[in-house]
Amino acid sequence: MQMFVDVVVIVGSFVAGAFAWTIGEYVLHSSFHWAKGKNLASRAHLDHHATVGWSFDLLITLAWLGIVLIGGVVAWDPAGLMPATVSIPLGAGWTACYFFYEYHHALAHLRGPRNRWERWLRIHHFTHHFAQPMKNQGVLVPWWDSLFGTRVRLDRVKVPRRLAMSWLVDENGMVRPEYRSDYELVGAADSDERSRELDRIRAFRNLEPVV
Repeated sequence: MQMFVDVVVIVGSFVAGAFAWTIGEYVLHSSFHWAKGKNLASRAHLDHHATVGWSFDLLITLAWLGIVLIGGVVAWDPAGLMPATVSIPLGAGWTACYFFYEYHHALAHLRGPRNRWERWLRIHHFTHHFAQPMKNQGVLVPWWDSLFGTRVRLDRVKVPRRLAMSWLVDENGMVRPEYRSDYELVGAADSDERSRELDRIRAFRNLEPVV
């Protein structure tokens, strides 16, 4: 019986840690926008909005280290507030869900959806990028956006051609047939120094890219 209780506690604590990350994701993401580039993390995130790409860099490494550090402190529980059967899976759940988020956020920018949830995630996330940057702050789940009134759903997402994800566009520069019900391309494909600077200015003001 005690073993069963321990398993329930461990699994429940892991799930609680993962759930805590979804709240952390929403709060952190929102804070990057509210800061409007006044700190390093905010600047990095808003630069991401100006280019809508994803690549591995030093800042991502620092983010990984920070999340692992938080998870490690929770798991170690130096204040002795929790038994190890709670603290270790709690910290592990937080950390695992963060890397699950990081993986799927990267995939959203790098390849097309392969199931219904991935389709929803991309529509939800690129509505945030291209239509209303102060909405849809959550990436993995819509719960907190729904709770705090920041959720918005569009029938189709209008994507500036110069910022279009590679998986969205075919060899002729058109939206691939399988995505036409969810996305449309607008504006010119060419990007010059002026348009890139304007994209950055608007991103730092929490405005959608200009068409």
